[in-house]
Formats: sequence, structure tokens, C-alpha cells
Amino acid sequence: MRKGWIITVALFVAVLVTAALVVLVPNSLGKAFIKEAKAMGYIAYTPDEAIKLAYERCSTCHSEEKMLKYCTRCGPPFIVVAHFMKKYTEITNAQNKDLNLKQFSDAEIVAIAQAWNALIGNWESDWPEKDLRKLLDKDKALIDLLATPVTKRPIEAALKDKRAPGAYKRYGLGTDG
Repeated sequence: MRKGWIITVALFVAVLVTAALVVLVPNSLGKAFIKEAKAMGYIAYTPDEAIKLAYERCSTCHSEEKMLKYCTRCGPPFIVVAHFMKKYTEITNAQNKDLNLKQFSDAEIVAIAQAWNALIGNWESDWPEKDLRKLLDKDKALIDLLATPVTKRPIEAALKDKRAPGAYKRYGLGTDG
């Protein structure tokens, strides 16, 4: 009986040590594991990681200039744009089996929306909330983000004084968030 406990404890300790080594010691497996954990929402994105993610994921289809020149005159707030990018990716993958764009996870899309809101402008207050909710359909992650005050959004709040160089500004919109 005692031998069984020793073996069980030894296996448990071995698993913990292996997991700690994978996560704590810099290596490609650990980086992939942490990246996936962030995408799944188990670990929060830092503001800098959210900015990097926004540029990486969005530049797959859009030029940096196009993203930075986006304004309220051209379309809805980023929270709605982010929702439609998820839909666009889904439709594109269904129509083009060979393309296979990586779908956005809820954690990624929330981080990306906050990053663009902070870097370019949050225009949610310029739109009626009921219209935004209708456009977000049943996208729970973004509806929850919409219901969160800007000051309580971790990425957006941390980047409140940061603006992307070259971002289009029009009439001070999106600055009162």
C-alpha cells in the first residue's frame, strides 16, 4: 500500500516538474503552450501583446495604413468590426477550402478590439448601444466587452494615453470613451 502511494506521488511530482520546465524555461514548446493558453483566455494578454496581436492578425488581410486610417465616417466602432472579421474569416474559410485563415478566438478578438480602440479611437459612445448589440448578434465575448466600462477594460485602460503613429483623427471623436 505504501509503495503505491510513493509511486503515485513520484508520478505527480514528475508531471509537475515537467510542466514547470515547459512553461518556465524558455523554449519553443513553452512559448506555443503559453500562446495557446492566451488565445483560449486562460492567461490575459498584456497591452503590448495585444498591440502585437492586433497588427499580426489584422495585417494578414489589411495593410497597416488601411487599419490606421480607419475612421467613424468609414464604418462602425472596432468592437463591431472585430465581430465581422470573425464572420468574414468563417465565410472565407467555407468558400475557399485551400485558404484556411486562422479563426479568431474570443480572447484574441477582445484583446484586438481593445488594442485598436486604444490606438485609434473608441467610437462606441458615438453609437446607440442597442444598435451595437444588434450588430454584435450573439457574440458573447464582444457583448460582454461592450458592457464593460472603458476604464475597466484592462488593455484599453492601460493604453489610454497611447496612440498609433499615423492614425486618422477626426473631430476629436473616440477620445472621450
